[in-house]
This record gives sequence, structure tokens and C-alpha cells, in this order.
Amino acid sequence: MHKAHALQYITNAMSLRAPQEKSLKLFADYLESDAGKKVLSRMKPESRGSVSDIELVTKGYAQTIPEMGGFQAFERTFPAYTFALATGVGKTRLMGAFVAYLYLVYGIQHFMIVAPGNTIYRKLVDDFSKANNPKYVFTGIEEINISTTSIITKENYQQNQTTVSLFGNQIQINIFNIQQFAQKDIEQEKGITKFSETLGESYFEYLKSLPDLVVLMDESHHYHADAAMGSLDRIDPLMGLEFTATPYTGNMIGRGRTRQPELKKNIFYTYNLGDAIRDGFVKDPWVGTEADVDFSQWDAESIETDARKLQLAAFFHERTKVALKEYALVNNKFEVKPVMLVVAKETKHASELRALIDSDQFRGGAYKGKVIEVHTKTRGDEADETIEKLISLEHPDNIVEIVIHVNMLKEGWDVANIYTIAPIRSSASDILTEQTIGRGLRLPYGERTGNKNVDRVMIVAHDNYAKVVEAAQHSSLIQPSNIERISADDTKLVKEVLEVPSAFIASIQQQIKASPNIMQELESQATKVVSSIISGDTPDDVRAATIQNKTNEFVELIAKQKATEQSFAFHHQHTDAQPTELPYAEGSLFNSFSEPIKNELEKISRISGQAMEVRNIAIPRLMLTPHYGELIIEDFDLDVRKLSRYATGASIMEQRLQGTEEVDLFGNAHQGDRETVLIRVSSLGEGRTQSPESTIIAALTDHPLIDYDDPNQTPLLLKLAAQAVSNYKSFVSDDNAAKMMVENNFRQIAHEIYDQILEHKKFVSESYLESSIREPKPYLEQFNISRDHNDKPVTLESQLNRFPREKIYTGFSKACHSMYRFDSSDEARLAYLLDKDPSVQDWLRPAPNQFEGLYWRDESGNSQHRYEPDFVVELEKEIVMLEVKPDSEIEAFDVQSKKKTAEKYCELASKNVGKFGIVKPWRYVIIPTERITVTSTIDGLL
Repeated sequence: MHKAHALQYITNAMSLRAPQEKSLKLFADYLESDAGKKVLSRMKPESRGSVSDIELVTKGYAQTIPEMGGFQAFERTFPAYTFALATGVGKTRLMGAFVAYLYLVYGIQHFMIVAPGNTIYRKLVDDFSKANNPKYVFTGIEEINISTTSIITKENYQQNQTTVSLFGNQIQINIFNIQQFAQKDIEQEKGITKFSETLGESYFEYLKSLPDLVVLMDESHHYHADAAMGSLDRIDPLMGLEFTATPYTGNMIGRGRTRQPELKKNIFYTYNLGDAIRDGFVKDPWVGTEADVDFSQWDAESIETDARKLQLAAFFHERTKVALKEYALVNNKFEVKPVMLVVAKETKHASELRALIDSDQFRGGAYKGKVIEVHTKTRGDEADETIEKLISLEHPDNIVEIVIHVNMLKEGWDVANIYTIAPIRSSASDILTEQTIGRGLRLPYGERTGNKNVDRVMIVAHDNYAKVVEAAQHSSLIQPSNIERISADDTKLVKEVLEVPSAFIASIQQQIKASPNIMQELESQATKVVSSIISGDTPDDVRAATIQNKTNEFVELIAKQKATEQSFAFHHQHTDAQPTELPYAEGSLFNSFSEPIKNELEKISRISGQAMEVRNIAIPRLMLTPHYGELIIEDFDLDVRKLSRYATGASIMEQRLQGTEEVDLFGNAHQGDRETVLIRVSSLGEGRTQSPESTIIAALTDHPLIDYDDPNQTPLLLKLAAQAVSNYKSFVSDDNAAKMMVENNFRQIAHEIYDQILEHKKFVSESYLESSIREPKPYLEQFNISRDHNDKPVTLESQLNRFPREKIYTGFSKACHSMYRFDSSDEARLAYLLDKDPSVQDWLRPAPNQFEGLYWRDESGNSQHRYEPDFVVELEKEIVMLEVKPDSEIEAFDVQSKKKTAEKYCELASKNVGKFGIVKPWRYVIIPTERITVTSTIDGLL
């Protein structure tokens, strides 16, 4: 495959990000240079060449490429290049892109990927071998699949030796741990150096014999000076590609204030953490501190000071937990469980912090049994079993929320749910470092969401706040504006999201909870799940509470499944009705139940179907987006001053069919470039039958707003084309030259005319883009309320005529949910009337995602605003959508735009009464707040 085609193909198929694409493009260009050709020539043993010569030529090439300014030497006995990409940008996918490119363009078939430890090794095996893995690197690359590729690992290389010898035409991707190349094993001929009768040599010698072996080293800074690297030198691969976020040798250079880590000398391309933050590929780092507290007056080494700092960290953690839950619920996403990372000074300090957090005195015992303590080994590398334990924290059923660690966690804990980092007893310079921030930067949803609390990681700083601010001014990682100060009172608040199911769902939940047999089965299933996740030393009360929470979660899941089986259309025997039967996946919770339990649940489902209209309103599903309506292009004269002047005449190209013979760098003969001659002529003679005006009009019809068959447009298009041609004739010798000018440049001419047409367009008679109407969901969306623990629900009667907006209200008799919070006291007052008025059957304050497709257009023309009405009210003969507004705001553009959308929705719903489960017409009403009093009637307000 040609280079340009391969680059475009791989970039698109693998959805490469800009820094990944840049890395691949730079290396592709390098391979076409003299230096790159010398590297590729090593595929022929007789032309292996001197690595020092290749290094010298590469260094010269690097001096001509600005992005390669960090390259000085290979640092290996073979050509090696480091790609320094920030954490979270996607080094593994870039490795896959390199494999695909080298195979597609140069036919290289043998690759070996080296990992620094077992955890990263297992991740790489999954990412390169499992096509059903969401992170599979070769998605979209048709040439690399299960039939063309062999994945050889430390577990199967002995079994695959027959495949290696028989099917030499396959792509071979070897994935090994650096430990497989330990010097003692090489010397004692163990592992991959052990002789194989199948191969007639050891696997090590087999790898060494491959002329096109490319080694890809993940987190290569770990084994920069590792003794096992000597074994890789002995293999002498074609080339080595190294990937790391921290391209350092492990040595320090300089003295005093200038002392700093030594950079590797073979850096080919760098995309650092500051770049990734700026471009939005990772979370946005913030610094949080407590306002109006001078911690310099406190004892820095006391546990009391630490407790004050941890209170702030817990506040940020809990705020994030609420934000993540709200985001997931509103946007129908999976819920991310946040984790807080606490960095202790040393082991004894870590144990003291754990005892504090694990006590009843800290946040009322909210984190008892939810904190773990992790220590590094003497060399600073994480034990694999520890990393596995940490990775499991991403599982939503894992109760651990806080990790205490001495020093900073390094690679391996590759998760996206770290949201709060609290370095305790750390200096300002230590806080604002890549080592501190790096673990919390991965985005859980793969991209930024636009929700600030979902997209940021908070680094908690207390000591020397002024120094932290000063350090931020000089940091590429923290923007000076990304600093938040919180009051001491705020840190004591504990927030949560209250999930209020619809009354219909709640009634099914009550039926399930009323069955001892079902609850016993659900508790048994919950115990199995919890026992597989939480550690054995978890306190009994915490374990019991976790099992109870999981049981309740199962109750909610089963209730929603049973509700989904219902149908308004089937309930009302509409002709288009179809009974809903949900197929349960193999291994699902429902299919794990015994037959008696399944039968009992089916009985609950039948009872629910009979009562589905109690405290439930059928909301038809319809996508409705405003668009501008009929297009009018106003009459105007062409401004010929804006038209470009083009050269007259034409160019003729003559090319020889047979090229000269050339020899490539491997000595293979092939056809070279063909001789080409370019001749310019002033005219091609007569013979064109289409007028230049027709040529221009034909080109204009390729543009989206142009319709020549529209009688309103035809006269204008003819006039504009004639004015353009008249302009061109004014500066050429004859009509024939003008024709040639138009024919040579007709697309650009049409584009310039179209730009002027756009300035004179106008839309009238606004209309809507409609989707087909669908049957209402059998249940209403749950209503979510953010609150602190002191925010207790009250009844409307208890707040009579005051109805403060900040309260949570409950105790309704006709509402479709058990609790609501309102945006204004007028809305709460109307809710009081709705619940008391005898004409009202049911009423609903819709959840933000209840109306899936109601969009309205703002004054600037943006139609991506979702409309959420204040109330939906079911009366005996109709359903009314209500909006509450002060009289002074009713005529505002936004209010009227929402009204148009809502009225269109009601019109379409009313047209379909008797179908799709719709049994009543719909109407839209705006009620002025001035008319809402406790003595008003709903009939009078409507």
C-alpha cells in the first residue's frame, strides 16, 4: 500500500488523535529519508550496515525536522526511537498504528511488544488479541484479523512453535514481559532460551534470526538501564519503537536548583502533559484549597492538621460523586464511581491517616471500611497483586473510595476514576508536578463532556497557598484560573443524589419487597457479587450495608424490567398494539432465578399491567426540531468586484507510457518515472456548444440551496450568470477566450457567486423536522434531587403560601413521583393546587430527560436546546402541558419559541389519539405567575 493511502486509511479506521497521527506521519516521512532507507535495508542480512552510521545520518535528518529536536542518539545497539506521549493520549493505539503501517507499506510481519510488568502485559495481550475488547487496537484494519495474525505470548509461545514454523506468511505479534529476557535465564538457557525440538533452536534464537523483527517497548523508561536490555541488544532487531509518558533515563543531572532528571537521547517526538491538557485529551487539573485559613500557623506534622485537610478532600470527592451520578442519570451513561488518592509522607503516616479516615469521627463514619492502604516495594515498583487490587476499584460494586499511598503510584493502575488527589504534608513544588497529577487524568468517557465536575481532577493543596498560586503561574499543567477556594462550612456538608422512581416503578418495587422468597433470592445473589469484590477484612457492618445496597439495586433493576414489559397500546387494545416480551440474556440476573421465583415475578408483572395507569401519564415519544422553513432568495445584482480574474488559455500535458527502469534500495528493478511535457496554448479552437452562462448555472446547481427548477430562482440565476460572463468578456480578447476561462474555472466561479447568494437568502414560514411518533414508555423517568443530609423533605401543606423553592416536597396524593424540588415558589404553589383540585387525575413534574426530542430555537438560530416543561397534567378528557412564567416574560423570544415547539408536539400527539397508546388529546398552556394563588382553581387557570 502506498504511504499516503496507508496514512489516511489507518488514521481514519483507527480514529487516531492528532498527536498519534503526527507521530505516525513523522516516522513515515523518516522511513522515506536516506536514514530511514538505511534502517529498512537491515532487513537484508548482507546489508545490515553500521548502526553508528545510521545514527549519524538520523541525527542530521533530525536537525531539519523541528519536532525531532530532542533526538541525539539511539542509546541502543540497534536503531531505537522514543515517542513521548502524555498519559491518557493513547500510546497503545499508536503502537497498533505502527504495526499496521509497517505491515501495509513495507510488508514487515514480525513484531515483539515488551511490557514492564504483568499487569501492563495482560492489558496489552487483551488490547492486541481480543477483537471484542472495546480497546482492541486494530478495529477497522481489515488486513489484520484472526486469520492473518498470530498473537504469541509467554503463555503460549511453546504451543505456537508449530504455527511459527508452518505458517511463516502470517503477521506475528509476540507479546512478552521484560522479565522473560532476564540475564540469568538467558545464561542458564531457561524460558525462551530453552532449546525447542520443533524449531531446532530456542525461541530466543528464533527471534534473533528474524530480519524484519520490530520491537515495541511500552513504558520503556522502566528498563532503560535494565539488565534485560542486554538481551534485546543480542536479538538485534530491525528497529525499536519506545513509548513512554516520562522519557527519562533515571539519572539526575545538574546541581542545586538546576538539578533535574536526565532526558533520553533518542526522543523522536514529544507530546507532553501540558499539550494534552490544552487540547482536551485528558481531565482539566484544578487546585482546591480552604479559604481564609493560614495553615502556616498550624502544626504541619500533627494528625489534627491532616484531618482538617482531609475534610476538604472529602468535600471535593463527595461533590464529584454527586456530579458523576447526576451526569450519568441525565445523559443515560454508565455511572463512574470516583476514587480519592491520598499521598502520605511515609508508612507510619499512611497508617495514621487510614485510622483517621476509617473512624466514626471522620465524616460521621461515612468511609469506614472504604479505605485501603498501599505501600511500594523498596525499588518503588508496584507489586502486581497490588495493582490488580487497585484496578478492581473501578468496578461500581467495589466499596473502596479512598486509597492511601506512600509516594506516587506509577504505571499499571490504568484507571479513569481518580478525581481527587490529596498530597498530605507536601510542598507546593511537589503538588504541581506530573507525578502528582498524572494518575488522575484519564477521561472515563473517553472525551470531555462539557460538565466541569466530570471533566476535572482536583488536587487538594493547603500549606503555603500563596506558593501554590505562584507555582501555578509558571506551570504548564495548571491554569492560574483553575484554583478554587472553599469555606470551612462548605467542607462539612455531605451531598448526595436522591433518586426518586416514578410511582409505577415504586409500586412494582413494593410488590417485590413484599415477597420473602424473591428478596431471599436477591440477597443471595447480592452476597455473591459483594463477596467477590470487597476484601476479607471489611467490617461486618460495612459488609452487611453493602449487601443491602446491592440487594436494593437488584430490586430496582427487576422492577424496571417488569415495567418495561408493559404497553399502553396493548393495555388500551389499540390496533397497532403488540405485547412486549423481553428476551433475557444468558447469564442475566432474571435467568439465574429458580422457576418458582420466575413465576412469582411474572405474577407481579401481570398485576402491574392492570394498574399501569395509576399515577402514570403516557408521554408520546417524538423527535421535534425547528428548522427555518421556506427559502427565499432576494433579487440582487452581482458585485463583480468580488470575482477573481483567471488566466486565459489552456495547458496540455503529454506523458510517455513507458517509464525508465530503476533499481530500489534492495536491488529490485522496477519502472521509474515517465517523461512528462507541459504545453500552454491560447485556444483549443471552436467546437464547444454550451454557453458559458449555462456552464456557470450547471455548477451553481451543485450547491445545496440552488434549485434551477424553482420558478422563483430561475430568473435570478440567469441574470447572475450573464453578469459574470459580461465581466469576464471585458478583459479578454474575444468570446472564445471568455468561454475557455469559464470552462477552466467554472467551479470556483460558481462558488464565488454562491457566496453572494447566501448574503441575500431569507427563510420564512418556520416549520419542524419531525420523526415518526412512537408509543410512550410504560414508565416515567426517575426524578433526581441533589441534597445534603440536613435537607429533609416537607409537605406542601406545611409550607402553605410560602412554598420556598429550596425545599424538597413530598406527601402528594396525585403526583407521579413521591418527591419533587421546584424552580420557584410559584411552581410549588401550583403543585399544591394540582394535588388538591378534584378535576386533576394525575400530575407530573417531568425529569430533564423525560421528553426525548423536544427542541427549541433561540434568537441566534441555535436549535439544540431541549425543552423541559414545568408540568404535565392529566384531566378527565385531555392532557395539558404547563409552563409557569411571570406575565412580563411571556412575550420573550425564548418563551415564545418554546411555546411553538410545545404546541407542535401537542398537535401531533392529538392527531394520533387511538393509536400508539395515546388515549387523550394534548394542549399547551402558559400560566402567568400573578394568577396563581392558593384560592385558584385549575379550571380557572387553564
